[in-house]
Amino acid sequence: MTQSNAKRENLFLNIIFNIAAPSVTFSKLDDLLAKVGAPDALTPTQILILAISMPLSYGVYDYIQRRNINLFSILGFANVGLTGVIGILELDGIWVAVKEASLPGIFGILVVASSKTHKPLIRTIFYNPEVIDVDKIDGIISERNEQAAFQKLFDLATLLFVVSSVFSVVMNFVLARAIVTSTGGTELFNEQMGRMTWMSYIVIVIPGMAISIVAMWKLYAGIMKLTDLKFEELIHAEHHKN
Repeated sequence: MTQSNAKRENLFLNIIFNIAAPSVTFSKLDDLLAKVGAPDALTPTQILILAISMPLSYGVYDYIQRRNINLFSILGFANVGLTGVIGILELDGIWVAVKEASLPGIFGILVVASSKTHKPLIRTIFYNPEVIDVDKIDGIISERNEQAAFQKLFDLATLLFVVSSVFSVVMNFVLARAIVTSTGGTELFNEQMGRMTWMSYIVIVIPGMAISIVAMWKLYAGIMKLTDLKFEELIHAEHHKN
């Protein structure tokens, strides 16, 4: 196993600590405590704090292991953390809808804003030198003077991500308004937020994955056309041996 492989992001742990565990904590911990004879062991606010601690703890652990901040951990912490603030301050459900809509909106803005910097987020996601043989591809692009066409591929990927973000903003707001009808800091709020947490990820992940696959394929297909490389030649040798 190579060093880069050893430090690669663990998708399973991401899902557990950033989605599944906080969702179960929100929606099922009250019932579990009641079944074991301790219905008043934790208040709704304490349950919220416990749920917040999960993505935070994993984010710190992941950073120590990989020395690299991963976006999934940040979004998971922001999602649960903002929910915790809404619960502790006992705000109305409308703020949950605002929160759910704002996260993909912020991500879309970051993608667009970073596209004009020296480190675009799209390149970080799809053109990672740990996986892609960036030096070889950049060399061929430079030799063939295809920089303009190469940049257009990333511009298209950026556009597709913006479309995905807009869709998620709308759907998340509608879903949150439909599910979260209670005031923060109550048992019903925690239960509704448990449902909202995993359902919101479905709303984001399913269309997001579909659009990401399209964006990724168009980018790599375009690179193969510009460089006359096969797909496996775009990737570092150690990655397609594993």
